[in-house]
Amino acid sequence: MAELVTYRSVYRRPFPNFGKPKIIGYIGLENLKYVQSIEEKNVNYDLNLGIRQAKRKPPDLDVKLTELLKFLLENERLLNLPVHNHLESAQFFCYRGLLTCIACTPYEQREPWTIAVILYKGNIYLCARYTEENLKKKIAMANGCFTSWGFKFEQYIQSDKPDKPPDPSVPVDETEEFSLVFTTNLNRHKIVYGAEMDGIRCDQSHVSLPPSSKDPQEVLKYLSTKNFVELKTSRHIEFSKQELNFKKLKTIRWWCQSFLTGVETILCGFRDDSGIVEQLKTYRVNDLPNISKNFWDPNVCFNFLDDFFTFVKRCLAREIERKHGSEGLHNIQSLPLISLLFEWRPEHNVHVSNYSHEDDPILLDWFLERYGKTST
Repeated sequence: MAELVTYRSVYRRPFPNFGKPKIIGYIGLENLKYVQSIEEKNVNYDLNLGIRQAKRKPPDLDVKLTELLKFLLENERLLNLPVHNHLESAQFFCYRGLLTCIACTPYEQREPWTIAVILYKGNIYLCARYTEENLKKKIAMANGCFTSWGFKFEQYIQSDKPDKPPDPSVPVDETEEFSLVFTTNLNRHKIVYGAEMDGIRCDQSHVSLPPSSKDPQEVLKYLSTKNFVELKTSRHIEFSKQELNFKKLKTIRWWCQSFLTGVETILCGFRDDSGIVEQLKTYRVNDLPNISKNFWDPNVCFNFLDDFFTFVKRCLAREIERKHGSEGLHNIQSLPLISLLFEWRPEHNVHVSNYSHEDDPILLDWFLERYGKTST
């Protein structure tokens, strides 16, 4: 089958048309957090505080689209997403983490990726599948302290209410998640994606609690008018190699993650090897490409993402014609589920092959049985 090249030079062209991400939904509103203060200062945050009592988040070694699919199913009538019969207009559904992974591919030198792509009822679903290398790293990270340190740092900064100070004395519940669901356009491609969010900024204007009304539109209006902040931790930069890795490896992902959700500010806690945060520093997301301009280019990232989506549609079109003839391209709503596997490893092109959805289902039975059948 065809391949997609990853040479950076191919993607050095003007930044593609990318619409401002629009919030269309939320998941886990009860876990929404607030950040009262964002400032650069010296601190003494012990990220090991209560770590043994923390409710750990088990490593998700079999990532699926479960939460996003639940959201789509429960809100199908409210969302009223358009139905399309042509691939060119098909919508992509995925998580922000996957978009970040794809966009950073031209600069990635270590971690390969594998993505399952499913066409069902006129929509295209993207879901990461773990390579052996990814799985080993995820298990190692889950058994280490770095992930828990990140959750603890958030607890030092965030609180449950806008007027309530943070309380890091209680054990962290790492299973608490709040996510927003966004929609946007990247050139001709429409994308719907879920993204786990950190807290709402309370230092720029008065912030109240979300409406108690059960009307989702009122809650959406509330969330759409708030500014969120991204919280990060990083090792103190003491040597030139650490600064190189920071600019080359970290800032590109920080920028992609925040840019995709319209977040303008990142608050980073710089820590030592023992898990003590000693300094807080803020970064404007728009400044990150300039800070790291000799190491990565946002134009390359998003042009590659755009071309990847085009490549996916082209491969699906070829598969539809092979199985259902050219007439299938004009009635993708009625086609049975079609699945492909896209794989990439450093210094190689993106390769596509067959994928058995029956052996490794991404869209679960309860979704397949009910989505698209809601009465109007």
